[in-house]
Amino acid sequence: MYEYCEVIMDISIPYYEDNSRISNSNIGWFLNKGPAYLYKKLSGQIEDETSQSMTKGTMIHEYLLQPEEFQKDYVVWDKCRPSSVNEEKFCQALADSVEIEPNKSLLSAYKAAYSTSGKSDDKMLSEATKKASTLKEYIEFLKCKDQREMITPYSANQLVKIKDNIAKHKAACKLLQPADNEKVFHEFHINWEYISYKDYHDVEFTCDCKSLLDSVTFDYNKKEVTLMDLKTTSHLHNFADAVNMYDYTRQLYFYTKAIKWYITNELHEDGDTWRFKWYIIAIDSLTSDIRVFTFSYKQVYGENVEKVRNAIRDIVWHKVHGLWEHSRAYYEGDGIENLNL
Repeated sequence: MYEYCEVIMDISIPYYEDNSRISNSNIGWFLNKGPAYLYKKLSGQIEDETSQSMTKGTMIHEYLLQPEEFQKDYVVWDKCRPSSVNEEKFCQALADSVEIEPNKSLLSAYKAAYSTSGKSDDKMLSEATKKASTLKEYIEFLKCKDQREMITPYSANQLVKIKDNIAKHKAACKLLQPADNEKVFHEFHINWEYISYKDYHDVEFTCDCKSLLDSVTFDYNKKEVTLMDLKTTSHLHNFADAVNMYDYTRQLYFYTKAIKWYITNELHEDGDTWRFKWYIIAIDSLTSDIRVFTFSYKQVYGENVEKVRNAIRDIVWHKVHGLWEHSRAYYEGDGIENLNL
């Protein structure tokens, strides 16, 4: 039985807090939005974008791959919740109140959240009392400083349906349930170094990188890696569009480079001698239906070898020179740039 080595790479800085390293998302921002945008992201001038679909995707990832973390981060809430910004503000003010006298606390919270024009204290107290009674459980939740995100019973049922659909899918269930001779890692964090060579010996440039893989399975006896990614999508039956739109094969290639570095530097094996298999489990964001897609070596490598190399090369150039407002071609030329059509 193969004995894998203990990981010695430094991952003490949480993945999303480490802006000293380049990720696949960073490359995407650089390619699609330019160096100035990437610089602002890395320097914290632009906060991470969180859309409804991204939030749902994160929830599904945790539910399927990190159930213990899911329990820490989410709570199913079937009781009353605020239906407006004003109600939310009222509840928060009441939860934060240190006033001993209940009526004073209610009045203060009401005045902090609502207009008091033309209303007597008795009127405001009456309305505040009714709201506090209706939203009692929610206010108590806030008082406990519980940081878990509330999800509806409908969302919880969707998660159960997704898990059931994966269990019934003849391919998806196997990808999430490794064989006895395999070792699977979910949310696998690798800090690694990208190295570009002029030839087989001379280093052209290097770059510190980071990757957080949904799921990677190692078969140490066969020297085989299975790389699997979960994607929620509204394009389940035209998934090629999503693959092209979001450059998923570039992500698979970048992750492959990370795993090869890991095999070479942490397992002390030749990463180039290991075989790779690539899969995406696509989950319909509306119906919770499942499809599993495989990708060939040509699809993963293909144009992504040069795309990733050129992007990292230029990012390193911008870092070294401290120039981010324009492209590298702008700085090195006459300001006129070519398009690769």
